Amino acid sequence: MKTLRITGVVCCFAFSLAASTACGCGGRSEISTAKPISVSLVNPTVTVQQGGPPVSVNLLIESPSETALVHVTGLPEGVGATYAASDTNPSGLLTFAANAEAMKGTFMPTISVQSAGQTAATSFTLTVTMQ
Repeated sequence: MKTLRITGVVCCFAFSLAASTACGCGGRSEISTAKPISVSLVNPTVTVQQGGPPVSVNLLIESPSETALVHVTGLPEGVGATYAASDTNPSGLLTFAANAEAMKGTFMPTISVQSAGQTAATSFTLTVTMQ
């Protein structure tokens, strides 16, 4: 193994009988850490009525990427969620709807977001009321 030092840049070369292989050549070896992503609801309490109109809330996603996968878990039976991102960033509207047979009560679902190779999550309060 030979090491060459050229103006602050270190390159190492491993030689074998058949071929030579370069390993780790390049500029400085700095560890780059991406900014962590985050997710939050503008209003962490959402109320929907059984069989009532859909309710939309702003979902804020901080990410270096313009895309995100959004999953909502822990919704009660009869309640659905759809997500529509904005055209310019991953934040958007999260819309909830409860059918007429949706389970009444207060629940703590979780929103998970995957973006830029990372995952972030937040929980919120969801209340399903009678119409």
